[in-house]
Amino acid sequence: MKNSAPKPKESLALLRFEVICHLKTLRQDGLPLAECVRVAASRPWPGENGQYFAARTIETWWYDYASKGYAGIAGKPARQDAGQSRFIDEETGLWIIEAISKSPGVPFSVLYRLWDEHGRGLPSESSVRRFLKNKGFDPRSLKAGRLENGPTKAFEAPAPNDLWMVDFANGPTLRSIDDKVISTQLCVILDDHSRLIPYGAYYLTGDTASFLDCLKQAILRRGLPLKLYTDQGKPFVNHHARIVCANLGIRLLHAKPYHAWSKGKVERLIRTIQNDFELTLRLDGGPVHSVTELNTAFSRWIAATYHLRVHSSTGQSPQARFTGHPIRPIEEPDKIDPLFYTRSERVVRKDGTVTLGKKLFEVPLSLRALAIELRYDPILFDPVEVWHKGACHGLARRCDLHLNSALNHHHRGTNYAR
Repeated sequence: MKNSAPKPKESLALLRFEVICHLKTLRQDGLPLAECVRVAASRPWPGENGQYFAARTIETWWYDYASKGYAGIAGKPARQDAGQSRFIDEETGLWIIEAISKSPGVPFSVLYRLWDEHGRGLPSESSVRRFLKNKGFDPRSLKAGRLENGPTKAFEAPAPNDLWMVDFANGPTLRSIDDKVISTQLCVILDDHSRLIPYGAYYLTGDTASFLDCLKQAILRRGLPLKLYTDQGKPFVNHHARIVCANLGIRLLHAKPYHAWSKGKVERLIRTIQNDFELTLRLDGGPVHSVTELNTAFSRWIAATYHLRVHSSTGQSPQARFTGHPIRPIEEPDKIDPLFYTRSERVVRKDGTVTLGKKLFEVPLSLRALAIELRYDPILFDPVEVWHKGACHGLARRCDLHLNSALNHHHRGTNYAR
């Protein structure tokens, strides 16, 4: 399923949100707001090759966000010159880092000349050098042992819900009662401070829809995290995931390329699940036959075994370490669903229908031949909201071809009788 490309206005709003998150971090360190704004205005955004913003502009964003949340910084028009600065895109950056890693003894000037001769189309040599220095892959960092495996410093979030980590892993293969093979994907979220599992479940696919469903269930059960840490996988690194987290006030962080060790805690949790819970499936009354049965058993194991067992790193059980701290609850739980809706653009056909998920839906006939945006639950496809020019035009309905055929026949018969 392909989502619509991010609009310039939304991209700028997400950049503003990134600046706001940086200000929040500085404020937590005890700096006054004026100093925080000055620091933010002294650097380019989002990175070295980004753009600078005036202190007054950043301060305006801060107060807009404080009064209206993400909506307060999403409604301002984008500048005409936004995004015009020269930069190294993610794909090119990954290629450069990989090439440097494979040839640690070759001088950079030699490598750059070879890349240039092969027509890689890179920016200037000085720009690439600045990029490598920013990423820690310059000659001095490499000589100091930059490429050694493993983290340089251990870390732990100061309180529950300060930092969550999430990851996917292959789950057990099931065999249904009617002998069909079912492959599963485990999605699990870990609270860094307490090692508690806010939510985890097995899904049929390891995609963005499964990730966001897992996140929604975790928030409803354990409150909102301040930060969410993921790897560079496609389920996590996409425009829709960024929009959802921004609407919820969650700072979405991604591990740097070749830094998989930085999310080692959630990977160790996955190994624990595989070596404990998944192995017991063969012993406790026989194998399960459906994803529903699998998730019921998994929830029981989390609550009765994992959450009550003393963790070797903290000296406490996850449940005991998590409780007793204030959490940030979702203010209106009954209104959380629309924040997770996937958005897809469609052009309405002349018969007032659109296709979504290989299914036909009917929308108001007044929208025929117009471009609309559908907002919907990506798992259930119900409800499906119809939006046009920022206004909701009700819900799309599944098209009943047989009923429409009967109605058309009735209308034709009436006309003939006249």
